Amino acid sequence: MTDLQEGPAPEARAGMNPAGKLDRYAAVNDAWGGRTLPPLTGPEAIGAAKRLYRKWMGRAFTKLRGKWTVASGNRRNRLWAWTVNPARGWRDLVHHVSHYVHSRQHPNAPAHGLGHSFIEGEMIAHVIASGWLDGKLKREPKPKPDAKTIRHARARARLARWEARARRAGRAIAKLKRTVAYYERRAD
Repeated sequence: MTDLQEGPAPEARAGMNPAGKLDRYAAVNDAWGGRTLPPLTGPEAIGAAKRLYRKWMGRAFTKLRGKWTVASGNRRNRLWAWTVNPARGWRDLVHHVSHYVHSRQHPNAPAHGLGHSFIEGEMIAHVIASGWLDGKLKREPKPKPDAKTIRHARARARLARWEARARRAGRAIAKLKRTVAYYERRAD
């Protein structure tokens, strides 16, 4: 066999998939730097999806109905249904957000076209540069208030409402007694 029959040189094969086709996602997959990505939490996934969308679309992700939910198990990230699954990890989240953004910016383009790989690569670079993998999006959990304190405050509020009703009822009764007495005097 000659060199021409063996196929492309080893340097050119780096961007090829096993079938010998050009793999435009080789650079995208290498953008993560071969690092082990930290686990993703629910609030962190929602925050990342919203911020990536806002950065690439130039406006906040708002819908007239529905709210963001966190899925679990074998469910995919679905931005059109406002669902993120932190168990699927950073790679899947960024990939799906880039698909959503690409489909909104280029509705007639193929799903895995050149534009999509470019957007996904930019998003990966933004995630890494912004420090999101280092936990920058994590929030301190809010301290949970004591249940007895909450119940006590609610009971005091209910008592105050009923006392106000009792005062109004007392005034209404006094007025009605005067009205009844007035008509009884007039009837004599």
